[in-house]
Amino acid sequence: MATIRQVASHAGVSIGTVSKVLNGRDEKVDPAAKARILGSIRTLRYKPPAFEQNQKAAIAHNLGMIVPDLMEHPLRRHGYLHLLLDGVLERAASRGWSVTIFAETMWDDVGNAVRRKYDGKCDGLVAAAPQPNRDIVASLHQRGVPLVQVGTTAWIDDVSSVDIDNFEAGRLVAQHLIDLGHRRLGFLAHHQNQVSGQERFAGFRSVAGDDVYFLCEERGETTEDLARRFAAMGPNRPTAFMAWHDSLAAEFYVALQKLGIKVPEDVSLAGVDNSQDGIEAGLSLTTIDNPLHRLGLLAADMTINRVLDPTLPREIIKLPPRLLVKESTASPKPETSLLPWTRKNPCQTTKDDVR
Repeated sequence: MATIRQVASHAGVSIGTVSKVLNGRDEKVDPAAKARILGSIRTLRYKPPAFEQNQKAAIAHNLGMIVPDLMEHPLRRHGYLHLLLDGVLERAASRGWSVTIFAETMWDDVGNAVRRKYDGKCDGLVAAAPQPNRDIVASLHQRGVPLVQVGTTAWIDDVSSVDIDNFEAGRLVAQHLIDLGHRRLGFLAHHQNQVSGQERFAGFRSVAGDDVYFLCEERGETTEDLARRFAAMGPNRPTAFMAWHDSLAAEFYVALQKLGIKVPEDVSLAGVDNSQDGIEAGLSLTTIDNPLHRLGLLAADMTINRVLDPTLPREIIKLPPRLLVKESTASPKPETSLLPWTRKNPCQTTKDDVR
């Protein structure tokens, strides 16, 4: 296994310069030298030793999984994560590997976090629900870390990904709502950072047009605030919404109930994931079936395979989504479907925001 001395020799720099790059203290390192160091790390498959113990084997047989810090109790409150994690754990165990879970808080200080929490402890990483405004995925990829994204099939060149076709998921829901007779459509989101949400919104808008009402949480808002904002729009508000995921749809449904707004009588509502969130809220939710357990199995396999064979090419797996029509969507009331549509979007989103 390569040593830091070999990396320095290969890149034509000092050991100290390599150490600065590894530890995220590379502000004064020449960009060309940094590029050579990162290239040498990838070529030599260098992996720094773990803190507190010496690494005695080239492969630790440990898979890391980065999960987003969504809120308190993310696994309990979000069907997405626990179903995905089930698949990763099952496949890793079947291949004799262990799994370490990292919260998204490690994404805030990339250089230091990678050095303390990743280097020498994990052989590869699964990144769940990556965000385009964080550079942890790009930084790990630069270092030659075997890495697979779940939650997008876009964004970073040369990084393998597995997910459903999010664009098609949005398109399917929009077409379903239009077929029911809805013309004033909305898209419900927590924020605009998750790549999968952007992709679903792009697909939704490709069918619904540019006048989609994009209802998202502003700083400090809750889902109940969104419901109150929706209720205050008056009679010409949207008659149907697609939520970024089932959990958000369920929260919005509960908030609407408190305001006396009925689903689907007053507004139709659809989500994505086919999780238990809608059922737990007492809602038979129209949704997109997202085979999260299978995505976890595939992501673990893809990552382990790339640890064992770094020459494997980039792989993009995009599973077809399937619309499950249930009781939360219905045709709009005749008197509301004929009202004029005046969009006042609280979260301005242009085509350039969606990649």
